[in-house]
Amino acid sequence: MEENKNNQVKTVAENAQQGGQNGGGAHGGRHRRRKHKNGNGGQAQNQGQNAQQNGQNAVRDSQNQAQAQNQAQNQNGNGNQGNKKNKNKQKQKNQNNQNNAKDSNKQNSKNNANKQEENRKDTYVYTLDGNLYINLTNKCSNACDFCVRNERTSYYGNYLWLRQGDPTVEKVIAAANGFGDLSRFKEVVFCGFGEPTYKVAEIVALCDHFHEKGLKTRLNTNGQGNLINKRDITPDLKNKIDFVNISLNASCVEKYQPICRSQYGEAGFAGMIDFAKLCRKNGIACRFSIVDCIGEDEVEACKRLAESIRIPLYVRKYITDS
Repeated sequence: MEENKNNQVKTVAENAQQGGQNGGGAHGGRHRRRKHKNGNGGQAQNQGQNAQQNGQNAVRDSQNQAQAQNQAQNQNGNGNQGNKKNKNKQKQKNQNNQNNAKDSNKQNSKNNANKQEENRKDTYVYTLDGNLYINLTNKCSNACDFCVRNERTSYYGNYLWLRQGDPTVEKVIAAANGFGDLSRFKEVVFCGFGEPTYKVAEIVALCDHFHEKGLKTRLNTNGQGNLINKRDITPDLKNKIDFVNISLNASCVEKYQPICRSQYGEAGFAGMIDFAKLCRKNGIACRFSIVDCIGEDEVEACKRLAESIRIPLYVRKYITDS
C-alpha cells in the first residue's frame, strides 16, 4: 500500500515537471512572437511555472498525507498496545483482589475457630455408653503410645483438655447436675484425659455425693496411684470406689516400659502390680485390662500373669476413631 502511494506521488511530480518543460518551450517561442503586439509567449511561460509549482505542491501534499497516515497507524498501534497493557493490569489486579479475599476468608475462619476455642468451657463431666464420666485432670505419669488423647482435641465430641486448671468438687457436681436426673446413668466413671489418682481427695468426696444419688462408682487407672501419692491410697478408696479397672498393657516390664513410658521407669510396672494386689487385699473389686492390638502371644502372656496373682483380665478393643 505504501509503495502505491509513493508511485502516485512520483507520477504527479513527473507530470508537473513535464508541464514545466512544455512551459519552457513556450518561453523559447517568445522571441519569435515578440514582434507581434498580442503574442502569447509570456502567458505560456507563466503557465509552465504555475504547472511546475502545482506539481511541487502536489508532491508535498502527497508526502504530508502519507506521513499523516503513518502517524495515525502508529498511534493506533500504540493505542492497542496501551489497551492490552491496561487489560493485563486490570486482570492482575482482579486476581490479586481474589487472592486477598481468599486469604482474608481463611484468616477470618481461623480467627473464628480460635475465638470459639477461647470461649469454649472446660469439660469436667461427659456421658458415654450410658455412664457419667468425670474428667478431673490432664496429668498422667505415663505417655502410652496407644492413648486415646494422642493427637486428639476431643473424645467422642467431648473436649477434655483442661485450660482453666483442674476442677473443684463443687464444679464437678454443678456440671453433673446439668445432665438432669442422674439416676438414668449406670455408673460414674473417673476417667478423662489424665490419671485420676492425682486427685484422690476429690475422688473420695465425689464418691460420697454420687453414692447418695444411688450411683455406682468406677476408677479407670494406670495403677501408679501409690507412686504418685508416695503412699498406699487403697484404704482411701475402700467403700468409696465400687470397682477399679487397672490398665495392664503388657505382660512384663521389658515390654511395658517401651510402650507406656512411665515417669517412674521400670518401677512403674512393679508399682502397678502391687497396687492391684493391695486393692484385692482391701476388698476392692478390680481387674486388669489390655487392648487387643498387642498381639495374640502377648494377650496369652497377660492372661497367665493375671491368673498368677488372681486378678481377672479384660481384653478390650483398641479405639481407632472417636
